[in-house]
Amino acid sequence: MSDTLLQSTLRELRALLIRPRLWLVFALVTGLFSVTGPFGSYERLPFVSRLGYWLTMNTATWATALICISFVKAALIARVPHQITRLFIGGAVSALPVGLVITVINTAVIKSPLNLDQIAENVLVALPIAIGFCLLSWLSLSTGELAAEKQGGDNRNQEPASTPTSAPNTDRPSVTDVSGGLPDRPPLLDRLPADKRGPLIRLEVQDHYVLVVTTRGTELLLMRLGDAIAETGGNTGQQIHRSHWVSDTSVKSVIRDGGRNPRLTVQTTDGQVLPVSRSQMPDVRARWGDRISGA
Repeated sequence: MSDTLLQSTLRELRALLIRPRLWLVFALVTGLFSVTGPFGSYERLPFVSRLGYWLTMNTATWATALICISFVKAALIARVPHQITRLFIGGAVSALPVGLVITVINTAVIKSPLNLDQIAENVLVALPIAIGFCLLSWLSLSTGELAAEKQGGDNRNQEPASTPTSAPNTDRPSVTDVSGGLPDRPPLLDRLPADKRGPLIRLEVQDHYVLVVTTRGTELLLMRLGDAIAETGGNTGQQIHRSHWVSDTSVKSVIRDGGRNPRLTVQTTDGQVLPVSRSQMPDVRARWGDRISGA
């Protein structure tokens, strides 16, 4: 497995793990199964043992399914544009390892046989559950992510556009509201969950995603960096590298390295030190020259 695929899988996994609705459903399902005792567990196990059994079973199977789904989503992102399709493919693929996990746990706890017939039976049981789990995962996505996915799919059907610079877009309204003097909210923030909509700090490319960093948290969006910059609210920052954009208010300092071929790095208010590409050095010096320090 390449480092890029591994990193993409971990990002997909993180994007699923931070969904509160998934954990709410996990708790509800575990509690319900512990009380009702489906699949014969009510007759075979007392309540305390049944609670431990379903907590172990759900933790192991959910973890297996999430890892498998994340891997398939990352592997197919360039071939299958729609996220729900990738989710369902991942769910179908996850039925095999989930069925194996179910068989192993049942063998250890309730002494069920460990053979190919039992594994196949549990795979068939796991398949519709995995598909339902994928539907739940899709429903847990934020509106902004679904909109970003649609835009990302549209972008893949178009010719690549050149990366926009930090110059203001005259076709869009100014970041300043002339009626009240208050800044409008950048359109990019409408893609984020409500609890993360704070002043923008920076944007960072992570494979097919853009990591949006605000004063209230971070969020991965499926879109191009150029499109994200276009939604930052006008001339409010600078792209410093092909993978980084930083807002004006978030530049703590610009550090100049010594040597015959000096390089610039930007230190941001969230504690990151980001590289400045040589092609962007003149713009960075012109924009934040008063913050340059170093040799």
